[in-house]
Amino acid sequence: MMKKVAMIAAAAAMVLPLGLGAIAPAQAETTAFAAAKVAAKKTTLTLVSSKAIKKAAFHVKSGKPALYSAAFAADKAKVTMAKKGTLAGGATYYATKKIVVKTKATKTAKAKNVTYAYIKSANGKVKGWVALSKLTAGKFMAADGKKVVKAADKISSKTYTLVKATNLKKTAYHFKANQPAVFSGKFAANQSKVTLAKKGVLPESRTFYATKKITIKQNKKNVAYLYITKEGWVKASALTAGKFMAAD
Repeated sequence: MMKKVAMIAAAAAMVLPLGLGAIAPAQAETTAFAAAKVAAKKTTLTLVSSKAIKKAAFHVKSGKPALYSAAFAADKAKVTMAKKGTLAGGATYYATKKIVVKTKATKTAKAKNVTYAYIKSANGKVKGWVALSKLTAGKFMAADGKKVVKAADKISSKTYTLVKATNLKKTAYHFKANQPAVFSGKFAANQSKVTLAKKGVLPESRTFYATKKITIKQNKKNVAYLYITKEGWVKASALTAGKFMAAD
């Protein structure tokens, strides 16, 4: 048994930094998630195995998996893990190491082996250990549930003369052709002006609801925009009245 422990510890030493420096302290890392305001609870687990893996892309399929820091004992097969936040979706992460740990038995659950991957974001600002079962192999794609707005799709904001603004009775709309652009709108407090800035496009195959309407002077013409709840301002001519139907 002592020989096995020594072998695991030796393997961990090859794959991971020695001592307790496997991961820099959580407070020293810059991350893309909110740090805990109180000290994270630490759990020491048995280290079953550890190895380096070929750099591989992963993404979060759903939810917000817990992200952990880990400190490895230098002289025994133990690893101390502490939650330091959650991993955001809508991004690609790269795994370079993998460990298998044995959880502790509780009154309601038996001890089991769990695999964790050490991941980093492309810019290296987000890093830590995540349960491999919470990740999906491959790069994040917009089809996985979020619309990725490329920098090239964004346009600088532009200010227009506000001709008219009215509230509407909640009305259903959908679109049949290309995904219409969605704009944020900022209204001047002391003059009839509105600044529109593109922030993305409407998601496909859905019914949208308009609650407001504005008319602005755009290229010397009066152009109407509808406010779509939870989305933003969309050019009225790009929408069709009525709920979305599969036949569309």
